[in-house]
Amino acid sequence: MSESVVVITGASSGIGAALARHLARTQTRLVLVARRKDALEEVAKACSWDPMVIAADVTRREEARRVVQESLARFGRVDVWVNNVGRGISRPPSQLTDEDVDDMIRVNVKSALYGMQEILPHFKSRGAGHVINISSMLGRIPFVATRSAYNGI
Repeated sequence: MSESVVVITGASSGIGAALARHLARTQTRLVLVARRKDALEEVAKACSWDPMVIAADVTRREEARRVVQESLARFGRVDVWVNNVGRGISRPPSQLTDEDVDDMIRVNVKSALYGMQEILPHFKSRGAGHVINISSMLGRIPFVATRSAYNGI
């Protein structure tokens, strides 16, 4: 990954933050993306290289587009796009509302879709690039009934 440009969405905590800290030990140029700028800045402080921090809600297409544009403006290219935004709801299926289901689709599906759609033209023009979609084991083996909305998405 040396000298690669990697965009990590959902980088303010969990897997995204851990990936940022891991890649920061190399010469990877990082773009850390999440809604919470203060949390992103804390992750950035733990990185040995000075990552670019972009506060954005990538569940909105225009925000995903802005992340691509700002990343390209700073580094001239993106080599890897990591879709890591996600959340779960812990309630029995009988208690899920329409808003719950809509939110799960917006966060867990649309954020990844928008990221891929916005970065792919750049990857195609370069003839290179990688998209990494982070998912949960619960999406493959739905063994927790109270996470059914997450399992189904």
